[in-house]
Amino acid sequence: MPSPNPLPDPAPDWLGWLPPRLVAVDVETTGLAETDRVVSFGAMALATASLAAGAPEIACHHLIFDPGRASHPRAEAVHGYDDWLLRHQDPAGLYAGALADLLAGADLIVAHNAAFDLGFLNRELAAAGLPPIRPRVYCTMEAYRRRGEKGRAALDALCRRIGLARVGTRHGALEDAWLALRAYLWLQACPVAVARPDLAAPSNLRPVPPRPEGPLPPRA
Repeated sequence: MPSPNPLPDPAPDWLGWLPPRLVAVDVETTGLAETDRVVSFGAMALATASLAAGAPEIACHHLIFDPGRASHPRAEAVHGYDDWLLRHQDPAGLYAGALADLLAGADLIVAHNAAFDLGFLNRELAAAGLPPIRPRVYCTMEAYRRRGEKGRAALDALCRRIGLARVGTRHGALEDAWLALRAYLWLQACPVAVARPDLAAPSNLRPVPPRPEGPLPPRA
C-alpha cells in the first residue's frame, strides 16, 4: 500500500551549490578605457530554487544611457548605438540607485569577464556618489579557463562549446547577460535550460528625432 504522505523528491545535487538569488549582468560601453562610459546594461535575476521545477523565475532588466560622449568607432560597431540615438537618452546616473539596489540584492553576481563589467558599473556608481558593488562575483571566463578548455575563453567561444550563439552580429547587453547566465549554469552542471529572453528595445529607450544630414552637431 502506498504511503498516504509520500516524501517529496529530493533536491538535485547541483541545486545545493547554487546561491538562492543570482544576477547575471553585462554592459556595453563607449570603449575599453577607464575614461569610457556605459552605453547599455542588461541583467537577468534568477531565483535558483525555481530551477528544480524546470520553470525558472527570471526578471529581466535592459537599459540604455547617454554616456555623455561619442563611442569609439569599433565600440559602436559592436553595440550598434550611434551617437545621435544615445545623446537623446537619460544619463546612467538617473538609474544608479536602482542598479545598486538590484545588485546589492544578489547573493552572487555573474558576468563573463567580470572585471570589465563590474569595473564600468562601479565607476558609474562612483560618479553618482554611490559605493561600489559588494556581493560575491563569479566570472564565467575565469571559470572556463580553470576547466582547462582548449582555445579562446571569449563569450562567443564558450557559447559555441555549449551550442549557443547570439541572434545577430551585434552585442546586446541583455542577450550577453543571458549567455553569461547559461554559461554559469552549464559550468555548475545544471541541466535546466533558461530560455532566451525577449530581446526588445531597452525599457527606457526614448524616442529620437530624425537624424540631421551631414555631420552631427556638437553635443550640448
